[in-house]
Amino acid sequence: MGLPESGDVISLTLSHCIDRGEGKTVEVNMDVKKSFNEMSVLFPLLAVYTLVYLGLMVYDFAAKGAFTMPTGMMGVYSALLVAYAGDKEIRRWLGKEEPSRYGSYFVYLWFVFFLVAFVIQSFKSEYALPKDLIAVVLEVLAVFFGSKASKKVYETKTGQGELALTREEKVLSYLKGHKEAKNNDFQQILGASESTVRRILNTMESKGLVEQHGDKKATTYTLPKN
Repeated sequence: MGLPESGDVISLTLSHCIDRGEGKTVEVNMDVKKSFNEMSVLFPLLAVYTLVYLGLMVYDFAAKGAFTMPTGMMGVYSALLVAYAGDKEIRRWLGKEEPSRYGSYFVYLWFVFFLVAFVIQSFKSEYALPKDLIAVVLEVLAVFFGSKASKKVYETKTGQGELALTREEKVLSYLKGHKEAKNNDFQQILGASESTVRRILNTMESKGLVEQHGDKKATTYTLPKN
């Protein structure tokens, strides 16, 4: 029996008998359902592993060579980090984005420790940077900025974020100078695809910024009537 996929429902059926005091028993079935979510496991696991790994790095640095880091820790950490970031981005692109869990704190922790350790060892030769510290910091930064880049691309394609505000302003500016406009007009103005423009206009309509008239190819958009 394989592990459940994300979003699968795990069902457990519990059966037991209740004595009704009449020499009869009644079988009761209870279904317990729970949704499986990798993110609920990955983030706590990564957070705990980060604190343990960072703590060992700090001890290794403070021990001045008297402590040897356990082998294989970086490989496991890299796998956890990539799995967490990858799962988060996949969910974002599938429209199932999870609330922010402040993963950027991992970046700050590693970078601050690296900076402090680097300054200390620059002035005191008896200290040395832990073996894998630089590689870990670079990997954490790469994953962090890779995730940020993915988020920007997603927001650009879906008409969200700061870019969405600019596009909305362009739509409103165009409609102020024209009675009405169609999706094709906005595609040229915004330099975006039909589906992206449709999402932007639907969002604006839900905000009450524009009004939609007609349907399908005959759909036009105007500013709201006061």
